[in-house]
Amino acid sequence: MLISGEIIAQESVIPLQANRSLEHSKRTSFAKKTRAILPFVDDFSYPGPYPDAALWVDSQAYINNTMSATPMTRGIATLDGLNAVGRPYVEQQFQSGYADSLTSVPIDLSSYSTSSNIYLSFFYQPQGLGFAPESADSLYLFFKNKQNQWVRMWETRGTPLQIFKPIMKPVTDTQFLHSNFQFRFVNWASLNINDDVWNLDYIKLDANRPDNDSIMNDIAFTVEPTSILKNYQSMPYRHFMVNQANELSTKQDVEVRNLHEVPKSVTVNLNAIELNSSTAVNSQTLPTTAVAAKSYFGFNLLSYPITYTAPNIHSKVVVRNTYFFPSVGINDVQQNDTIIRDAIFDNYFAYDDGSAEKSYFLLNAINFPSKTAIDFTLNEPDTLRGMMVHFGAQVPTAAGKYFSMVLYKSLGSGAINDSIILQEDLFQVQYEPSYNGFSTYAFTNPPVLAAGTYYIGITQPANFGSDSIYYGLDVNTNTSAQHLSYNVDGTWYNSTITGTVMMRPIVGQAFTPTKVQTITKNRTELQLYPNPVNDLVQIVSAQELQTTCAVYTLDGKFEGYTKIDNHSLHMAQFNSGMHLLVFTDKRGNRMSKIINKL
Repeated sequence: MLISGEIIAQESVIPLQANRSLEHSKRTSFAKKTRAILPFVDDFSYPGPYPDAALWVDSQAYINNTMSATPMTRGIATLDGLNAVGRPYVEQQFQSGYADSLTSVPIDLSSYSTSSNIYLSFFYQPQGLGFAPESADSLYLFFKNKQNQWVRMWETRGTPLQIFKPIMKPVTDTQFLHSNFQFRFVNWASLNINDDVWNLDYIKLDANRPDNDSIMNDIAFTVEPTSILKNYQSMPYRHFMVNQANELSTKQDVEVRNLHEVPKSVTVNLNAIELNSSTAVNSQTLPTTAVAAKSYFGFNLLSYPITYTAPNIHSKVVVRNTYFFPSVGINDVQQNDTIIRDAIFDNYFAYDDGSAEKSYFLLNAINFPSKTAIDFTLNEPDTLRGMMVHFGAQVPTAAGKYFSMVLYKSLGSGAINDSIILQEDLFQVQYEPSYNGFSTYAFTNPPVLAAGTYYIGITQPANFGSDSIYYGLDVNTNTSAQHLSYNVDGTWYNSTITGTVMMRPIVGQAFTPTKVQTITKNRTELQLYPNPVNDLVQIVSAQELQTTCAVYTLDGKFEGYTKIDNHSLHMAQFNSGMHLLVFTDKRGNRMSKIINKL
């Protein structure tokens, strides 16, 4: 697998190959495109995931608050190698070209002159919390002239992570002073993967600006507030209430940035309600604090007890925490003076925040299955129903690959075997068509568990190599070292990656799991008959197959190879029971089928 990434022992972290926030979102409202007037300002402090249609004509940039490091203000625009629906621009490896663009609506500059001192300012950052653009990659800025030609005005080459840098470009040439002026940011990147990331923030176009006017006079929230929970990002409300003292964080942290060149006083407030019932939960006002010029300041709000009574023990409860402060100046961007963090109490335990910035997978040893397991603690007896997983997209797709879901009381060490409570096989990787991109899997016979700590995870059959399943990796939280274990050679290890692998145990009432998708066969159709079989298996394939087939037990043990001869293979040498047959075509694509040997 010749793509950029981070490899730690047998754990690997690579760029996203899809953005599920964009992939399953639709831009439902488009403002009528009219000419904008000055000032033109966007700091992207709105939910997204698409740019504000009143300001921008395209929808390729990803508006978010999770992909940047040290943001200027809440919200950024991310340019990468994924298109407007979160998929790679091309499927071929090693192809580069123009990728995302961010293009302004037409702006009427016809009434301005060369002495109007019009400047475009913006802040940019390579990499952020994604992967760095290489030196051959670039970020460009174009202006549209009177002849409708795009003129390149600025560019920078890819580098590793840097803080946001300010840029100011004059718009004083007469060729740009017309009624349909536009500007456009474009990145040159790898077109098949999200490994060339640029972030943009606080874009401003206005007249009568000095040439050093790159500092915005504004006070704003920046990164997401921390959770009111100590151990999880989300958990069932009943498990929270029976041990609130241990599950509640001691404080919530919010960060404010003063972009003025002088100190400014800020009064941060909190208003917390239970969203479904509009029940007041808490309110706080912190003492007014002076924030130094051009600096960040972290505010700490003390945790508060939650006394809300849910309608029933399985009810979903959402505590919405709204943090805000009065605008300091009349010209402030007011939408970044408020930031919201929901604490969701539902039927699952989550260490992740629901956003994937990277992907995670395992490199297993030959003849060994790859295993993951996360720990979780029940504060009272409950029924373990299954799990939800954010699978990272990969090319070729992992949809349809088989895995086992395993529940452990304890993980083995040395001569001590795993204590397995329940293992269920023949689940398949699937991609849920929803905003958060989680797929759900249910045990056929879910166990009732006593209060205590358990482990749940996924086991994938041996010898899948680079076809290992990808998991979403949330890098805004960092809990894998405490809660994730992996096994690629028969021994369990504590994870050493930075971030949180996105797997969540589900408890409580029965739920309807994600349906297995119909897998799109890209020129790869494979059928076996008869099934069950005594010996000779006939193969029907739309692709030319390699001459051997790997045979595994369903728990991932490698049993050997069998030769493919004249579209058939023999199974007489293998034991009776279910077997996983793994075929490889001449293009290197792998296909698997289950067969019952009589």
